[in-house]
Amino acid sequence: MKLKYLSTLIVTLLPLLSWANITITEANGTFEGLGHARTHDFPVVARIFTVAVSDADTSGNRSVSVEVSVNDLHTGNGMRDSHMRMSVLDRKKHPLITFKSEVNLPEFKPGEVPLAGNLQVNGITKPYTLMLNLNQVAGKWNATGSFLIIPTDFDLPLVGMGPMKVLDKVNLDLDITF
Repeated sequence: MKLKYLSTLIVTLLPLLSWANITITEANGTFEGLGHARTHDFPVVARIFTVAVSDADTSGNRSVSVEVSVNDLHTGNGMRDSHMRMSVLDRKKHPLITFKSEVNLPEFKPGEVPLAGNLQVNGITKPYTLMLNLNQVAGKWNATGSFLIIPTDFDLPLVGMGPMKVLDKVNLDLDITF
């Protein structure tokens, strides 16, 4: 009797769980890249981030929301981290970098998915399109994408002097499995 009950429970609940909203965090992958100065590159790592994907509505539309904690951005240098969080990005007024999109994606399938939405950095919101590549590996989905952020698009200063001056581009890569 218990085996029959367990079998019924598994057959009923497993499909429902796969239809549920999806929340992805740093435990499921990485969101990192490179910042650039005149003489060198430096890491930019989001140690804490959240990607939330809603269920598809009756038309197949889903909401996608990404949040990155400014406090948890790291560059491999404590002084640079502190300066970035306090002087470049105003973490007290704007503790999160966000991206929000609505996408028609009735079901996940392998291929390229354009996510047109709005990126907000330091309180400034701009239209932005993220291109993701979806693949299914061993029964799980993997999403990857490379993104270029132009700091001056969000009125961020290019700090530093001479060879240490930061350039106007940050390359980021997302690689998550869910």
